[in-house]
Amino acid sequence: MGLARWIWIVLLVTVSELQMAPYGVLYHKLKVRIPGDIMIGALFPIHEQPTVETAFSRQCGNVREQYGIHRIETLIRTIQMINENENILPRIRLGVDARDTCWYAPIALEQCMDFIRTAFIYREYEDCLQMTNGSNGKCLPPGVSPSSIEIPIAALIGPGSSEMTKQVHQVLQLFSIPQIGYSATAAELSNIAEYQYFLRVVPSDDLQVEVIVSLLKRYGWTYVALVNSNGFYGDRGIAALRYRMDEIGICSETERSIDNKETEEAFLELAQDIFNPDRKAKVVVCFCQGETVAGLLKAMDTLHLQGKGYMLIGADGWSDRQDILGPLVDPKTGERAFSRLAQGSLSIKIHSPKVEDFDEYFTNLTPQTHHNISPWFTEFWEQKFDCAITPSSDNLRKPCTGEESLKNVPMYQDNKLSLLNLAIYVVAIALHRVQEIVCGVGRPGICPGLLPVNGSLLRQELLKSNYTDSNGDTIFFDENGDPPGSYDLMNYQHTFNERGEEVFDYVQVGRWKHGQLITLQEEFIQWQGDSPNATASGPVRSFCSEPCGAWEAKIIKDKSKTCCWICQPCKPNEWKTGNETCQPCDLGFKPSKNKTACEPINPKYPHWNDASCLTAIIFASLGGLLTILILVVFIVYRNTAVVKASTRELMWLILAAMLLAHAFTVLVLFRPSAITCALQRTLPGLAFTAIYAALVTKTNRIARIMEGSKRILVKKQRFLSTSAQLFITGMLIAVEVAVITTMLIIEAPGTELRFSKDLIRARLCCNTSQRGNIIPLGFPIFLIAMCTIYAIKTRNLPHNFNEAKFIGFTMYTTCVLWLSIIPVYLSGYKTEVTLTLCISISATIALMVLFVPKTYIILCRPEKNSRMSFATAKDIRCHMGVLQTNVNTKDKSKKLFGKKEMNSDGASK
Repeated sequence: MGLARWIWIVLLVTVSELQMAPYGVLYHKLKVRIPGDIMIGALFPIHEQPTVETAFSRQCGNVREQYGIHRIETLIRTIQMINENENILPRIRLGVDARDTCWYAPIALEQCMDFIRTAFIYREYEDCLQMTNGSNGKCLPPGVSPSSIEIPIAALIGPGSSEMTKQVHQVLQLFSIPQIGYSATAAELSNIAEYQYFLRVVPSDDLQVEVIVSLLKRYGWTYVALVNSNGFYGDRGIAALRYRMDEIGICSETERSIDNKETEEAFLELAQDIFNPDRKAKVVVCFCQGETVAGLLKAMDTLHLQGKGYMLIGADGWSDRQDILGPLVDPKTGERAFSRLAQGSLSIKIHSPKVEDFDEYFTNLTPQTHHNISPWFTEFWEQKFDCAITPSSDNLRKPCTGEESLKNVPMYQDNKLSLLNLAIYVVAIALHRVQEIVCGVGRPGICPGLLPVNGSLLRQELLKSNYTDSNGDTIFFDENGDPPGSYDLMNYQHTFNERGEEVFDYVQVGRWKHGQLITLQEEFIQWQGDSPNATASGPVRSFCSEPCGAWEAKIIKDKSKTCCWICQPCKPNEWKTGNETCQPCDLGFKPSKNKTACEPINPKYPHWNDASCLTAIIFASLGGLLTILILVVFIVYRNTAVVKASTRELMWLILAAMLLAHAFTVLVLFRPSAITCALQRTLPGLAFTAIYAALVTKTNRIARIMEGSKRILVKKQRFLSTSAQLFITGMLIAVEVAVITTMLIIEAPGTELRFSKDLIRARLCCNTSQRGNIIPLGFPIFLIAMCTIYAIKTRNLPHNFNEAKFIGFTMYTTCVLWLSIIPVYLSGYKTEVTLTLCISISATIALMVLFVPKTYIILCRPEKNSRMSFATAKDIRCHMGVLQTNVNTKDKSKKLFGKKEMNSDGASK
């Protein structure tokens, strides 16, 4: 050992002694020391920790039954059993030196320094013996016998808390003394580089964090409150939990930490914050030591929070401890002051089966038989039964009667006893292997070189441990000195015991092992507010925002609170991704039925099963059938006065164009292709051009004739014959053919997909642009406009020229129809159906107005189908310069038309 190291130790021991010297009377110097050939040390919290006022003077609190007396008695009993076992350390007596830490780090460190002082004195004594050839007289102070030189400890078991373990180990590792933890669970202690000589039989808090996370995930608790005890255990544990919660998307609404020794007012303020009715988190995770849990429950009781729907989850600091639930209220049921508040809570307990025969051993102990072994047992007895074994003026308790017995009071075994028992056996077996290595196999007892025990060698053997205890649990260590993790899930219940008696107690409802919940008996879990005879109400709900619907996206406003969001519906063409966002499908795709993927859009096109298409087909079919019937009538009665008077050649052309217009509807029902698209762009314009070209020719002819009637004509007007009218009509149709041909060249016919505004529907349509649709219809519209103008000009003709009135009415109706339909056509989705209906209606209106009256006369009023019915009117007005003369219409017609009779539309016969 280097000089600097020795100087540091001497200074540390000296300062420690000077610090403790003024308070030696008050400081707990008592200890359990069972002499042995090899000694192991132990640190237990026999007493409660000092208060803030008594901390400096090291005045500890009351004796702790579970954490203190149970553990010291387990140590004593286990050491006795090992010494009686000839298979472990034969011919070697294992001794123990157990001290009290009062659950207070400074006291634990002082006790550790006392162990070091013993080792230092022993080393000095051994060195002196070697230098003086074994002369005790030269190596011992006057009046000191060799038996008073204590053998230093080979290993230390404890202390209980992680904070104290950390501080104690910083001293022990300087002397290569292995330390075995039975209760310290802080994850940082797994750092082998910093805690080289530390091992433990309890799992790291990192695994406990996984247990808590498993519960939160299991019940969908995504929004919780976090509380932790100040210090090494609570701070590191809650930090690890927060990190894992962030990884899996669980949020904390609030995080609070508090010291074990805080006042009731501080706990009350913390509880008011956590359990604020405005907060949404109903699950509170407490990574706390027992005292913190007790303070929190007391504050909850003050705030009358029983039955308010809060769920408490405790770490192994809560476990299945009864003492943190307050004073015992009903010994018969085991109800304590805060039992009804804790009812329904879940807590994590390191798997530590009950030591079955310990209860019988412990309840048979009495001060008379045990005071010389444990110096604290008498104090415990007096506190337990509130009596004084040896009455005195300083002890105000009543004298004990001698009838007191631990068999007559409830027994709640400390939940760490089997772990403590396991730690002692692991050390003893490792010492056994060290003895075999140093002394040789088959050579029992102490041999030269065994003492003092080599700490590095002992550590190596401890790491190689593979021990199976009486419960069948196997302990081994990884390279960091950590064992495999195993936890029990405890539920505090108001239930019935095996005898049918109503009790409050912890019930194991699950087991966590090998990184997962291997069992969880959910049907046996009692939730907050449930009673023994009531049906389970189910777990509370603890979340920030309701889950979004199947087609809604999460919009997270605060990135630090990923559990809080608003739900926004996805657009019709968006699908919901795995991360709860909406993404648009590619063009040509739409969301699937469950909105979790995109699928190709099946394009639609006009079909028979479409109601709108069926309506158009029925209308066009009826119109076409009526057109054919009228055409047949006009052909059969082509030589009658009505047909002749109507310029039958033009009428036949108009009827044929109407049939072509109705046929366009049938053409639209075919699947779009280059050919059908070319015909669709050709037929409407061609049909309307033929109809209105013939009509504009007729109205133009009438207008010119009537214009000529207003003046004296020197010569006969031109282009009034039937052949001229057909020629003019043909030329007008040729213009439309040229326009259509040009547009077909500019925009080659083909197909394309046209999507609805929401992009989830598509129609297979012709690739015609609005320009391609409008330009071919532009010329027919121009003809309609001209025909309308001529119809207005000839509206006042005598009745025998009244066909112009019918044409005018047709034009007015057609204009109104097209002005109302064209905007719908240009902005609509099913443009084909709109166009077909418009064309069919236009053709039908023209048919009904122009042809049905004539057909009625032909078929129903044959007496009017004569030349006399179409004779000229009685008189017309004629303007010849400034002279106006009334003449006989027959004479006038002779003057004007070369003595030929005229048709009703002005055509000569």
